[in-house]
Amino acid sequence: MYSDFLTFRLDQTSALLIERANAVYRERWDLDVRAMRVLRIVRSEPGITPKAVSQLALIEKTLLSKTLAELETRGLIARGAHVADRRSVALRVTPEGAKVATASEKVGSKLESELAAVLTERERETLGQLLAKLAQSLVEEN
Repeated sequence: MYSDFLTFRLDQTSALLIERANAVYRERWDLDVRAMRVLRIVRSEPGITPKAVSQLALIEKTLLSKTLAELETRGLIARGAHVADRRSVALRVTPEGAKVATASEKVGSKLESELAAVLTERERETLGQLLAKLAQSLVEEN
């Protein structure tokens, strides 16, 4: 049966979690999980290139381009020339973007705790270890 596949169950759970988080982020900042993820990455790595953001956030280029444009239009990030390679674009968070990223991280942590409340502390730890193990095995394959 299709619902027995691990990929289906992971996708289903992820979609439900993202849907819940999107509702909260959109209400407070009119941004979705993807935009928040990008904003937090740019804040944590000043001068990062769009290509690196795409790889870290697992977002394809077209979607990333739209997300970056939205964040830039809203004054949350700025683009400039990369210090090491003037042909590349470097992304930086603005002061307003840093405020939103920090506030959204706190909200995200609280939301994640609420969503994971059905699991015991030990189950959360085990789940984290299992997901890390699966991800690492897939990274090593490539």
